[in-house]
Amino acid sequence: MILIMKQTSGDSMKNILVKFECQIGDYQHIDYMLFNKKKSEWGYCKEFWGISKKDELKENCFWDDWMQNAIKVYSETELTDEQTKTLKQLGVIY
Repeated sequence: MILIMKQTSGDSMKNILVKFECQIGDYQHIDYMLFNKKKSEWGYCKEFWGISKKDELKENCFWDDWMQNAIKVYSETELTDEQTKTLKQLGVIY
């Protein structure tokens, strides 16, 4: 599932699709989220997982608050409005 963050007033809307690599116990998977502004890798991970403290497992790979799971940004792609519209029409993002 891909989540979309709402636009804040006064900012020009960007469509930044971030692909996360998540390590949950022994299970590893990829997840996505669409952001409306550019952030640091920490900023993306913090917002996506709701992490309250920055605790790096290794460079740009962050522990969750309980130091049981880890997340990092795998890729970041700025989409056009048309690409975003297509993904919404296909039900990939909401």
